[in-house]
Amino acid sequence: MPIHTIYRLSWRDPKEGYAEVNNRQQSHPSEDQRSLAGTYRVIAGVVSLLLVSALIVTTSRAAFSDTTDNTSNSFTAGNVDLSDDDSGATRFTVTDMVPGDTITRCIVVTYGGSVDPSVVNMYSGGFVDSGDFGDYLNVTVDEGDGGTYADCTGFTEDDVGAEFAGTLTSFDATHTSYATGFGEWDPSAAAQFKTYQITVELDASTPDAEQDESVTALNFTWEVQS
Repeated sequence: MPIHTIYRLSWRDPKEGYAEVNNRQQSHPSEDQRSLAGTYRVIAGVVSLLLVSALIVTTSRAAFSDTTDNTSNSFTAGNVDLSDDDSGATRFTVTDMVPGDTITRCIVVTYGGSVDPSVVNMYSGGFVDSGDFGDYLNVTVDEGDGGTYADCTGFTEDDVGAEFAGTLTSFDATHTSYATGFGEWDPSAAAQFKTYQITVELDASTPDAEQDESVTALNFTWEVQS
């Protein structure tokens, strides 16, 4: 009896073999793939942590609040002001004086400023002397109340003793500014006033050499400061 040998041939698509290999590679990732995946997980965790932290900080800053204001502030300078009742006229115009002659005049000074000032001081504004006639003119200044520019009637001194007593030359040399002036009147508000009585005497011992000599352009100055 004849013997029949049967051969079975099988064929596999090469692509399927490749797929199986790829499947096996995917199911068993390489060391590099595992390291990369781990890195991604770390980065994702850090980002998540930062987002949560930002949310917490933002939430913690939320709070009730309120304010109050003091508005419309401003600053304006005050002022000091002095005036007198001479209406621009000269206080002394005296001619033909002889030794022993005495002339007395008054002037009222008024404070009109908006602030409480310091003491009002009087001083010399200078004069012109043709020789040394100022050495023989004796000047006395008193502060008080009563009297006006037109008439000293009713004047009363504030205290005993003159604010100044000396020659015109001494007055001009010693009292030349507010710092070196003299006075006791210290007004505290506007519309307060003080009368100054000024007496000028040609000294009884004036020598004949002073005949026709003169003092002109004499200025009396009152000043107040804040």
